[in-house]
Amino acid sequence: MPIDADHARQALAKWEGFPVHREPRPIVLTQMGVLALDRLMADTQWRALFDGPAVPASELPPEIVAAAIDYCRDVQTGAPRPLARLIQANGPFATDRGPRELPAWMMYPDDRRWPFIALDPDFERRMTWWPPGMSAYGDEECTLADDGRTLTYRFTGTPAQYADYPSAEVFESDTAVLVEPVEVPLDGPDGIRLDYAETREVVVRLTAPLGNRVLIRVAHGPGFNTFGSPLTVITSAHRSMDTAPGPCQN
Repeated sequence: MPIDADHARQALAKWEGFPVHREPRPIVLTQMGVLALDRLMADTQWRALFDGPAVPASELPPEIVAAAIDYCRDVQTGAPRPLARLIQANGPFATDRGPRELPAWMMYPDDRRWPFIALDPDFERRMTWWPPGMSAYGDEECTLADDGRTLTYRFTGTPAQYADYPSAEVFESDTAVLVEPVEVPLDGPDGIRLDYAETREVVVRLTAPLGNRVLIRVAHGPGFNTFGSPLTVITSAHRSMDTAPGPCQN
């Protein structure tokens, strides 16, 4: 079913305040900021960060003290414990333009599978942007061709044996772009349906280059805090940034 045009306008309106012309472009975090944990598990290079010099716990920014204390609680009893060895370095974060190494405060005690990684609050205030009250949703990555307009939009949809996506509706504003694939049901095989979703894709051409605009999605729709949440767009320029160091805090 086609998306309601009014809903599309509501989603785009959430990004009206995005400073699209600011240089450098504000960072838009996705997946609640930290790089997806399954990627952290696969990438061993970031672990060397914890061999660096420790920072006194007294220097931990007050905005993230509560989260750090909660992270260090005993995993069995929930009892409070002293903060683990604290490191200040560039850590891995997911953004709407691919993985970035950004200033962070991190801990990784021996009895934890995943580290504590919190974006530096001062850096977050100065260098990132996010609509108030919005939450991240999903981790699909779309790709943008070198022409800046041809977008391969990947999404979780109905399996190919049950539906086709021959086209998509595209809604654009000065600050954001929303793509909604058009589903055409097929006559599926007889019997029990075992698969309900898979990664699908559709190729669209934007009326203007994506540039610094944010690619967003409907997610669960109006009324949900994921409505209008950003997607990751990988471009040739941002692919070259994957191994580049993150910006400094100064």
